[in-house]
Amino acid sequence: MRGKVCVVAVGCALAACGSHANLDPAPTFSKGTTPRAEPPANVVGGFTIELPQITLMPGDEQTPCFVFPLVVSGTSSMVGGGKLTTVAGLHHGNINTRPKTGEGFRPCPARDNGDSALGGVGLDIAAGGAVLFGSSTQITGTEWQSFPDGMAFRIDKTHEIVARMHYINTTSAPITLQPKYEWYTVDEAKVVTEIAPFIWRYGDFTIPAKSTTSVTGTCNFGGTPMHIVSLLPHMHATGVRFTAGFVGGKLDGRLFLDSKGYDPGAGVRLSYDPAIDLSQGDGASFSCTWHNTFDKELHEGIGDDEMCMLFGYGWPIANTYSANVEDAQQKCVYVATPGH
Repeated sequence: MRGKVCVVAVGCALAACGSHANLDPAPTFSKGTTPRAEPPANVVGGFTIELPQITLMPGDEQTPCFVFPLVVSGTSSMVGGGKLTTVAGLHHGNINTRPKTGEGFRPCPARDNGDSALGGVGLDIAAGGAVLFGSSTQITGTEWQSFPDGMAFRIDKTHEIVARMHYINTTSAPITLQPKYEWYTVDEAKVVTEIAPFIWRYGDFTIPAKSTTSVTGTCNFGGTPMHIVSLLPHMHATGVRFTAGFVGGKLDGRLFLDSKGYDPGAGVRLSYDPAIDLSQGDGASFSCTWHNTFDKELHEGIGDDEMCMLFGYGWPIANTYSANVEDAQQKCVYVATPGH
């Protein structure tokens, strides 16, 4: 079921309310919590992938890509959560599904190698794929992805999994790693709200040498009822702050995200229950701040360069918008989830 919302009616006696009473609900929002470190409720199956083992020498940076068969236990097609287990060396992984391009485990075809979140992943999602997992930058240990009870996203079991990995060894010793991802499918009868992924990106920025620099993107979604249940900021090592907040309405300027943006030890993923209701205003703004310690400019990219991206999941699917802001135009271009 998609976007099913429970509405609670509140009544009052006319004598108490009066004819001029303001019945508009008070604006509300939460600032998020660390996702629960456990499988979701009502698990009935799941699926797993484990990347090939790789050893990175000091300073080594690689962007391998692999295709896995999607082998799901149980009858459900609804994913209620997942987890990543890794040691140091994983900078980030974009894991998604897409229509089959072949059979079995194999390296990605050349067209997939090095694709960004807005490149190959975007094309896969436009073709009907699902975003399975994005991790906090350079996280170590176990990172959980969980949603409020009764919420899950849908996968197509006829698809395949694509794992676009970004590895980097920032230490002075070799690192051997083999990231493992696990997902939990839940009882479809217990899913009240189907959620969808989104990404907000600020690109084409310049961070001067030896400076602290901030950029802000503002997107007016017209007061549509987009509800956010999960957020994951994506910055690199010079990132010091990532914020997001309301634009317009009674909550104008109030932040629902105020994050370090980069925290390999603890991660930066947040879960929201209740969801962030953007229909309380006109839209949202998001901002990245970096402290550039290098003797050179930084731009969007890998290596020493930076990024300003906010991943998440929301509902209803038709109003879960991805957005892109370029520094030169300062104009937000936003699109709904493909197929809606």
